[in-house]
Amino acid sequence: MVVRVRGVEDARRMREELRDERHGAVVPVIAPPTGAGAAGVVAEGGDRIEVDLDEFTRAESRLAELHGTLSELLGRAGGELGQPLGDGRGPVARHMRQAFGLRAGELGGGVQAALRSYLDELETLRDALHRVGATHQAEDEQVAEGLRRL
Repeated sequence: MVVRVRGVEDARRMREELRDERHGAVVPVIAPPTGAGAAGVVAEGGDRIEVDLDEFTRAESRLAELHGTLSELLGRAGGELGQPLGDGRGPVARHMRQAFGLRAGELGGGVQAALRSYLDELETLRDALHRVGATHQAEDEQVAEGLRRL
């Protein structure tokens, strides 16, 4: 925003307006955590973890959906971000295009590189969660089979 100051009195008036705006701001109220998104993992006593396998599986499926959506969006954005920005009119236009091209690109430090790295980490997390769920389910089935033999 460009503001033209026409003199000392104009500057004082603007300062007072800004001061009034700052004091008039309301602090937002942040709600306490609701537990939404929790996968039913309950730790009691510290010697065991109980997992609701159905809810765990639903959470894992939802994470897979979100991963797919993010992958799709990144794929679509890759085409747009891969194109150079048009040169504007001005002495810094070419330099701005180069700087934003690097920041949007797939080279280290670019947005696409960061998002691809994030997707790789998310895939690793999904694999780990899948293994945890499979291990818990196998252990539950093994215990159930042992109890049936009694």
